[in-house]
Amino acid sequence: MSKWICKGWELPSVKADPPAERFLKMIYSPEVNDYKNATVLFSYIPPGSTSGIHAHPDSDEIMYFLGRGEATLGDEKVKIENDLVVLAPKGVDHEARNTSDTETLKVFCVFIPPLKPTELLAKAAQIRREKIQDNLQ
Repeated sequence: MSKWICKGWELPSVKADPPAERFLKMIYSPEVNDYKNATVLFSYIPPGSTSGIHAHPDSDEIMYFLGRGEATLGDEKVKIENDLVVLAPKGVDHEARNTSDTETLKVFCVFIPPLKPTELLAKAAQIRREKIQDNLQ
């Protein structure tokens, strides 16, 4: 299978520790498959957890949500329901909070330009590269 086709359900995840516990699955990035225009990933937020309030100083983030919760963008709060899309411009504080007791909040995230790798993102990129190599063999 091509490095440009991704079966997200087959990807291994990396865990971000509490209090902002979530699971990240890297899809595309310069570190994974030489896609230079963006970082694309899945973020799975367990019931009661959050992404934590944060900002990206160099990237805009587009988030597409499946599930229920609450999103914060700057001073604005909005209820998360299926098919909500939020654009967090670079430098703007934002957060996704899962308010469900039972369901995982799924977020498809696109960062433009690509994120600078952190330790967690580098680990996610490494396991994604390994998955691509396994599929090409």
